[in-house]
Amino acid sequence: MLDFLNPKHSFESQTLRLVAEAQQGGGDVFDIARVCRDIEPGDKKGWERAWLALADSMEAKAKRELAAGHKRTAAQNFFHANQYFRMSDVFLSAQEGATRTERFVRAQRNFRAGAALHSPPIEVITVRCGNEEYEGYFCHPIHPGPGRWPAVFLVGGADAYAEEIFFSGRQVLERGWALLLVDTPGRGSSLYVKGIPTRPDYEIPVKACIDYVVSRPQVDPERIALLGISMAGYYAPRAAGFEPRVKALVAWSGCYSVLDDLYLFCEHLQPTVRRLLGGVSDAEARARLKSFTMEGVAQRIRCPTLITHGADDRLMNPEGAKRLFETIGSRDKTLKIYSDPLAGGTIHCSHDYWAHNVPFMLDWLEERL
Repeated sequence: MLDFLNPKHSFESQTLRLVAEAQQGGGDVFDIARVCRDIEPGDKKGWERAWLALADSMEAKAKRELAAGHKRTAAQNFFHANQYFRMSDVFLSAQEGATRTERFVRAQRNFRAGAALHSPPIEVITVRCGNEEYEGYFCHPIHPGPGRWPAVFLVGGADAYAEEIFFSGRQVLERGWALLLVDTPGRGSSLYVKGIPTRPDYEIPVKACIDYVVSRPQVDPERIALLGISMAGYYAPRAAGFEPRVKALVAWSGCYSVLDDLYLFCEHLQPTVRRLLGGVSDAEARARLKSFTMEGVAQRIRCPTLITHGADDRLMNPEGAKRLFETIGSRDKTLKIYSDPLAGGTIHCSHDYWAHNVPFMLDWLEERL
């Protein structure tokens, strides 16, 4: 049985991540708890079977509800099925790439079925960057104010794809802001389907995405924010150092050096990072990751910047967040380290504190946008 409220195992940490997203429609806490009763920590096959069974049942229910004309209920169940298919592939091995791709495609199909029923609209989009094309979503705000919309480009981390992080950023829509989600290199469809690995110069794909969002006539080009979660606590600050159209930056976890603050800091993440790099060896990963750094870049960041990080983060070194904060060139910068284990928020991405941390970040953004 998994105790996701007090995570001590990677199974429990991954489940807590889903529970955080369930608060924004990315699952049902009680369905999740019932699944956890039958999973033992370390039983990867049992994990896969349990989440796959729940995903299959939610997909079937969504289709029944849609056939009955219950569009809102159908959308909810399609969204849940998307997340449960994602959970079924979390611990697949590097040799199970074909299965991982198949699960991603099923997850994406369910999300898009839910998105097609969602109000306000969630548009399926593509962004061209050189010879590459990225898939994503342009999400319309709920009850926007007069005039052109502020927009937030939310970038996911190592194993997060656009369909998942919708449930991290959904509250953006409630603020009357547009939300852009794109599977940039090393993430989601770009990795699972197209084989596009991650890259150190993330300012290039982010520039293409900012080009897209400013091309939208509804968006105010003077009110664009960049928000990076988890490993995107490197991607987003890196891009902000080169992109003057970003008017505010939030690092939902901060990272100065991916090699030092993530790869060497958390050994069990090393296979994931090697996969993001294109399936390289440990030696090659260490060599390549030397260029995944904010050295010489952090000083270029001039926009208002907020970094939040858990003091007991076991995946990304809190010292990397502090180093990033110290070297950022902006005069308007804030570092929030959650250090009270009784209050919550001390773990990676503060998954147990989203009812507090997410509003804090969005209030900070609202004051600047």
